[in-house]
Amino acid sequence: MKRLFTILTLLAALSVSDAYAQFTVEDETKTTSTGNVELQNPLQDMNIATDFSSEARAKMERQRLRKERNYVEVSLSLQGSMTSYNDAWLSSSKGGSNTMSILGTFGLKHTYTNKRFSNNTQVNARYGYSRQNYKTEEDDSKGIWFKNIDEFWAQIQPKLAVNDRWSYTALAKFRSQFSNSYKSATEQEDEHLKSGFMAPGYLDFSVGMDFASPSKKFPIKISFFPLSGNAIIAKNSQVEENFRGRGNTSWFGIDIDKHLFFTGGSSVKFEFARTWGKNNWLGYNGNLYCYYGWITNVSSLSKIRDYEDYLEAHDKWVADGSPEGLEPAAVPRHEMLHPTVDWRNTITIKASSYFQTQIMVDLYYDKALSDQVMIKSFISLGLTYTFKNK
Repeated sequence: MKRLFTILTLLAALSVSDAYAQFTVEDETKTTSTGNVELQNPLQDMNIATDFSSEARAKMERQRLRKERNYVEVSLSLQGSMTSYNDAWLSSSKGGSNTMSILGTFGLKHTYTNKRFSNNTQVNARYGYSRQNYKTEEDDSKGIWFKNIDEFWAQIQPKLAVNDRWSYTALAKFRSQFSNSYKSATEQEDEHLKSGFMAPGYLDFSVGMDFASPSKKFPIKISFFPLSGNAIIAKNSQVEENFRGRGNTSWFGIDIDKHLFFTGGSSVKFEFARTWGKNNWLGYNGNLYCYYGWITNVSSLSKIRDYEDYLEAHDKWVADGSPEGLEPAAVPRHEMLHPTVDWRNTITIKASSYFQTQIMVDLYYDKALSDQVMIKSFISLGLTYTFKNK
């Protein structure tokens, strides 16, 4: 009995030792496999829904601001007119000639607004051709194409608002033409070339204040520029050669041996654009720009007077029979600058979203080009397409 108790005691001790050994081995295995490194599941600390929502919300906010701050308008139009007469009509006393005109226009407006600051960019181009029948030396009728409208301009006008009506503003504008212009439809050779790309080209830049009427019925804008500058560029060898061949001492207001003329003065610009009727079927767009180079006149007043005195003395010398040895001494040419006026008017009548009639009348005065007011008008019917982002 005593021996049996001893055996049971040993078995119990061995049983406890085994259980402890199993527990110890399992604990050491965990420590060996992990050491002091803490393993974490990255998905436990990531809020996928929140991160995705924040990114999408930020993207939508950027799109909203982009659309709110930017306004874009693009317009394209192709218009034309045609007049045709039969032989009986042409041979009658009323006369007439078959004609066809085509005009393409492109317009771009972009306005960026951010609180008090805004910037307006505009690009406009017009190019038109006409075909008209002319009698040849053999008494045959010949159709000749010639350019009747060719111009483009681009301008940038940033503004900083003072209140809802007044703003500080600046203006930079460049204008010229795409291709060569000739004397007439029947005179389109190199010796008949009278203007071309960058001959002339005009660069205007100004600083001043801008007023915008808050009335929707009378949405006029007036820009006052007490400090303005104007640069005239003339760079075309064939045009220069033609001017020299005709004995001209200047071309486009620049001395014949120079290619750039800069003046300083003041300018003002008036803008008015409005539509009327259901679906805005009637519209008017007017733009009047006036520039006067008074700063250049004041700074060159003595030279201008010297040149005027020379012209007067030269005329008197010619009237006296041009006696030899008594010709007045020549002085550099300096002339008084006259105001430049550019007034553009466009009336639009919409028959539908894609068909419209346009009446354009442009008046331009620049004494360097002509002593008379130059007027250009055009009436057309054609296709038009306008894109707006809002």
